[in-house]
Amino acid sequence: MFPRALIPVAATLVALSGPAAQAATPTACTPDEQAVFQCDIGARRVAVCASRGLGAQGGRLQYRYGRPAAVELAYPPADTPWRDVTRGGTLMFSGGGGAWLAFTRGEHRYVVYTAIGQGWGDKAGVVVERGGRRLAALACTQPPVSDIGPELFERAGIATLEYGFELP
Repeated sequence: MFPRALIPVAATLVALSGPAAQAATPTACTPDEQAVFQCDIGARRVAVCASRGLGAQGGRLQYRYGRPAAVELAYPPADTPWRDVTRGGTLMFSGGGGAWLAFTRGEHRYVVYTAIGQGWGDKAGVVVERGGRRLAALACTQPPVSDIGPELFERAGIATLEYGFELP
């Protein structure tokens, strides 16, 4: 069950997922996909899966959230041009840095990130925003799988922003 503070976020995720996304699809990437980001957040998992043939002109990325055996939110759907709703960026810190990948759906934005900094170590997780305001910052409970960063952005044709994400 969700902690009390996350109940509005959980309701938002379920409300946005729709019946097609609630099918018995695993949250993790399939054998035909590559996980460019994946980590567990308590009883839930967040993943960004890349199809085979991901490149500047082909393939696709999809953000997934839910229990390991059943996705609660999969975005964008197949009929949405994913590059129109996906942005990436890097973070620079003294003694460290990081990268993030954001999926925008109307007023909502789902941002996966990894970072390392001198004095505070590694951070990774997902931030959920609505209308530019942070609803939740959920940290990975285990080290993530992550290939997000400039190499992925260039290879996949993901537009990048110099600004746009503040680390929790």
